Amino acid sequence: MRVFYPVFFSMAVITVFSLVEITLLKRMHASWWTRRWIRISSYAIPVMGFCALTAWSAGIFSNARDIALAGSYATAAVLIIGLSLMLSLPLSGLLHRITARGHTRPEGASTPVPRLIERRAFLMGTAAALPIAAVAAGSAGMAASLRDPEIPEVPLSFATLPPALDGFRIAHISDVHLGLFLGLKDFERMAELVAAARPDLVLLTGDIVDDPLLYPDALRLAAAIPSRYGVFASLGNHEYFRNITAVHAAYERGSVPLLLNAGRTLGIGDVSLHVAGLDDPRSLGKIPEDFFVNALDHAMRDAPANAFTVLLSHRPEGFNAASERAIPLTISGHTHGGQIGFLGRSVFETLLPERYMWGAYERNGCRLYTSAGAGHWFPYRLGCPAEIPLYILKREQRVPETKTPAAIPELRIKTGNGPAGKR
Repeated sequence: MRVFYPVFFSMAVITVFSLVEITLLKRMHASWWTRRWIRISSYAIPVMGFCALTAWSAGIFSNARDIALAGSYATAAVLIIGLSLMLSLPLSGLLHRITARGHTRPEGASTPVPRLIERRAFLMGTAAALPIAAVAAGSAGMAASLRDPEIPEVPLSFATLPPALDGFRIAHISDVHLGLFLGLKDFERMAELVAAARPDLVLLTGDIVDDPLLYPDALRLAAAIPSRYGVFASLGNHEYFRNITAVHAAYERGSVPLLLNAGRTLGIGDVSLHVAGLDDPRSLGKIPEDFFVNALDHAMRDAPANAFTVLLSHRPEGFNAASERAIPLTISGHTHGGQIGFLGRSVFETLLPERYMWGAYERNGCRLYTSAGAGHWFPYRLGCPAEIPLYILKREQRVPETKTPAAIPELRIKTGNGPAGKR
């Protein structure tokens, strides 16, 4: 029954979006509503949505993945169109009202009639362009979600990095969400992209699979990625939401070590690299303040004193505790960058600064990178592409200290009124 929850939720959302959209058109766009094709289109959107939901349900019921996938993508398209219209119609309706108020020139007004006509035409054109642009942006975001994840090279410099780790390459896979929209073939493609990047180490930070039945095969594909020092993983909240017992069983039978408030020390040349993984707080609400502190204490209990540590924390909020413990590097996921970005940052960054939404951060000399995720649980990405970051560790280049010239002795002037230097 749980597999049908997304269908029921989507049905409720499509119903609400459709009612709001039709109401907005009737009340704020009366002139548009008089046009037959507008009315037909408005009613066609929920009809298409319910047809898509029917196909999705039939695919789930008959275990026909292709039909379920087509139905789910069609449902997502209807949801995106509905949301785009619901957000844009109030703005275009406001422009319509402004246009209506300025329809006639007030008596005694000095503005020429042609200029009033031009202004009215501009406002009416803008009102029509807003919903079109919103739907176009929604379509672009959905199309972008179908692309392969990017493999950006992210150089990270540390003053404490041992020379043996200079140039060390770490591939970070997070938030794939295999199940509804992405399958094992997609993950196999991701594994190929990571292999081509030639990582020294591959790390997984949770939410890899939404369908627990896919976990054993997903771990098999991850373990097969060629890397000099192997593959390690931590858990995310979706592992707990779906079926944590099945997830633990998959890790126990597989060959990818699960770091659950635990660590593993790797010998690299003559230095130690400690890879530590935190558990997930399993809540979407407020997280207890001491959760990450206690988890970090367990994960670091066997770490050598001189080891360089990389911390896996599905939630980027774990970075606060890590920076207090002087953990050099924390890697996280969970946020998906909000799946909407601009100029390499999440558009929600200013609203949620404490969430470390996407990209590189620094605190107390420690570094965090929050991945936008390799997949999604809803097919929409605008300005925030799916990614599998490749971190390249670098020794921070210190600027040589320049010697300051010796201080020039103070010049003391001898006067005839007393001892030298007395004024």
